[in-house]
Amino acid sequence: MDVSVFQAIMIGIACWLGSIENPQPLGLALSDMLARPIVGGAIIGLILGDLGTGVAIGAAIQAMYLGNVVAGGVAAADMSFVSYPSIALAMIAGADTTVAVTLATTIGVLGAALFTAYETFMSVFNAMADRQLAKGNIEGMRRVYIFGPMLTSFTMRFGITLVTVLLGATFAQNFLNSIPEIILHIMSVLGGVLPAVGIAILLSNTVKDKKMFAFFLLGIIMISSKMNMVTVAVVAGCLAVIFYMLSNNNGNTSSNSNSSDTFDDMNDEEAVL
Repeated sequence: MDVSVFQAIMIGIACWLGSIENPQPLGLALSDMLARPIVGGAIIGLILGDLGTGVAIGAAIQAMYLGNVVAGGVAAADMSFVSYPSIALAMIAGADTTVAVTLATTIGVLGAALFTAYETFMSVFNAMADRQLAKGNIEGMRRVYIFGPMLTSFTMRFGITLVTVLLGATFAQNFLNSIPEIILHIMSVLGGVLPAVGIAILLSNTVKDKKMFAFFLLGIIMISSKMNMVTVAVVAGCLAVIFYMLSNNNGNTSSNSNSSDTFDDMNDEEAVL
């Protein structure tokens, strides 16, 4: 797949807009949405003219990062680099989703290290702002805090993504062709396992009652049986209603049982009297 300079520029801008440190008007909400791999895959698919492949790769990568959390300001991967350069390279090279997932993992970890270096470099602007403040130049201090990090972030994310995508037209394909078959097989196996790890992390954090895993396993069986997604959704809705009704009936039964016990106790007291 050939990529024009304009397409590479658009992907680079999207990568920058999806960065967590980008001070855009809508703030972190927009950045978080744009950084999601499924959103990034759709955007790259539109830019490169293959929406279906972009969404498919983005969805596969998104499954791996469903349980991704930022603990103490430290992330396991930089989601902006996961969502844009990696998906773009995978589409340019014609890689399948399993290889794309492993590629995204590698680039995401490298991006996290790069972001740590970026945060360290930001101390330079703190010193510059302190000098402006010592001079009583409040506006100068504000300009340093606003434009210094923003221009650095743009140069880092836009520049790296632009160069990567422009080189990707030939570099990515040659790189994949040079990888031994056994390595590609290992990458494919890992690419199939990693999404399951992401889903497992999400379930462990959200499902507190272990009995609820029965519904999850039932969903996997239904999907594995090639059932239509609409059918699965309807069955899931029916099961949810049935579960609610049974839970409500159990509560009523317990309440009725308690009322019956109280009534029997009252009768026993009256008989004694």
